[in-house]
Amino acid sequence: MANRALKVLHVEDDFADAMLVQHAVCEAGDLDIAFEVARTLRDAKRLLGRNDYDLVLLDLRLPDSIHPRDTLETTQSHAGDTPILILSGSMSVDAARLPDDISRLDKNESFRKSCGDVPVHLAHRIREAVDGADIQTI
Repeated sequence: MANRALKVLHVEDDFADAMLVQHAVCEAGDLDIAFEVARTLRDAKRLLGRNDYDLVLLDLRLPDSIHPRDTLETTQSHAGDTPILILSGSMSVDAARLPDDISRLDKNESFRKSCGDVPVHLAHRIREAVDGADIQTI
């Protein structure tokens, strides 16, 4: 799978955050990951109904779904077998509202690090989530 182009639905209401993720993946040299952005859960449901994706990159708090568990469950119900990777800046607040078997890492902490391997790490985690076909958080 490492050389196959991936199609990722990035569910993120903050345009700057969506661009930051795309830039980081591009900076990592992984140009075989194509992003489509949905800014609301409603848009994500519509896109998931029309297109096939290799991964859903999911923010937990959206303008039309502010409850993390509801956001996750609704996305799961529309994503089918598509793996979900949670990338949320609210993990420190929302961790208690998610199932216990989901590991937690706040994107704000991840992108605040000054080390140059953050883009490579993000691209690797995206590919890893596709390969693992489960729900993960970063």
